[in-house]
Amino acid sequence: MTNVARNERLAIAATLAGAVVLTWFSTWPDWSQAEENLAVAAELEKKVGDLNLAEAELARETKRLAASRDRQEAQCLRVPTTADVAGLMQRLSLEVDGHFVRDQTFTVMDRPEAEANRFQVLPLQIEMEADFDHIWKVLEQSERLPRLLRVAGLEVSLLDSKEEAAASEPRMLRAALALDVVYAPPNHGDRSP
Repeated sequence: MTNVARNERLAIAATLAGAVVLTWFSTWPDWSQAEENLAVAAELEKKVGDLNLAEAELARETKRLAASRDRQEAQCLRVPTTADVAGLMQRLSLEVDGHFVRDQTFTVMDRPEAEANRFQVLPLQIEMEADFDHIWKVLEQSERLPRLLRVAGLEVSLLDSKEEAAASEPRMLRAALALDVVYAPPNHGDRSP
């Protein structure tokens, strides 16, 4: 074998070795970056999957919250920001006809009292001269109001004696109905739940 052939072989081997080294050094960074990219892609896919689960969970919890709010509105009475005694008087007033209802008077008993640092309670008294059915009607109307109103007391006494009442006339009673009008004025006490 001649020197030229050997030099050619060495040159070819050196060229191949250089090509391998060059290829190795030029592809290795991309190869290692590809592994990092695969790891990041797997992590992102996991996060997207977790995000889909979180969105589904959020949708379920949003439905539960809406159902809870509907249930609260249906079962809980509203606590208004004002006592609105005039509105209560209008809703609980009966027609004074002289026959079934002889008299009905509303009296605010005292200044409002604070209750539990969140609410004000205004005592209201309704005095009536009426038959039992109409007294009961006022109690039922107060119970059906869409706001919080407590019955604090009820005193009922017979107005006419048996001898004075005519057989065709309804039995007249005197009633004093004490109500607590509960309201929560803005910026009054601690409003936190």
